[in-house]
Amino acid sequence: MNGENVASAEEVKARSGDARQRSTIGFPYMPLKDAVELAEAIHGNVGLGECDDDQLAAWSGQSTKSSGFRVQISSARQFGLITSEAAGRYKLTDLGRMIVDPSQAREAKALAFLNVPLYKGIFEKYRGGVLPSQAAALEREMVGMGVSDKVKDRARQTFERSAEQAGYFEHGKNRLVMPAVSTVREAPAPEPEEPKGGGGGNGGGRQPSGVDPIIQGLLVRLPPSGSVWAEAERNLWLELLKGSFQLIYKDKDPG
Repeated sequence: MNGENVASAEEVKARSGDARQRSTIGFPYMPLKDAVELAEAIHGNVGLGECDDDQLAAWSGQSTKSSGFRVQISSARQFGLITSEAAGRYKLTDLGRMIVDPSQAREAKALAFLNVPLYKGIFEKYRGGVLPSQAAALEREMVGMGVSDKVKDRARQTFERSAEQAGYFEHGKNRLVMPAVSTVREAPAPEPEEPKGGGGGNGGGRQPSGVDPIIQGLLVRLPPSGSVWAEAERNLWLELLKGSFQLIYKDKDPG
């Protein structure tokens, strides 16, 4: 684990004291890169299975008693990369599975960034415009959104590093632009056999040609009708769909 993962005294104080409690909007204390490292540690050792605190701490070169370890876990959960169905046990979410796949990591990072309420709020407010040029102005904006005044500098620094790592600053650090994603890397579903008596119609059940490949990829992920699908996983699928809409479509021009 590198020095970036070690929680500063400010982070520890904010996590355990009243400063964080006064923040009314969610945000991580470590940037996206550190959250991805935890997801990669889980995937590299147990794949899509579960692990416990002791295992995850060892794989990331930390102690279970380390405040930095706890902050990193919290950050990974806020980005939507890991989940804990039982206390002290962790596994990857669907988004976490995407982010450890090199062919899907770019899209996953863009979606993970928007999972953070503070980051999504800033993105929506300044979409199509430019961010405040001064750090102090951006920090005041964050305080207005619900960040505690005592941790506004940490919130801004982590936001800027996460935006850089997620690709939102590719067109300059004064504006947030959703990263472009080429295509979804899903294997195409097998085409059904041609009905007896002659085909016709829309091509024998193929995906409509006008559907964006990103949406097609999400549709492929849908489980068969009548199967068991946990509510948490359904909600994540819907969030991925919503994020894909933001990536694909433009808002109506105001006025």
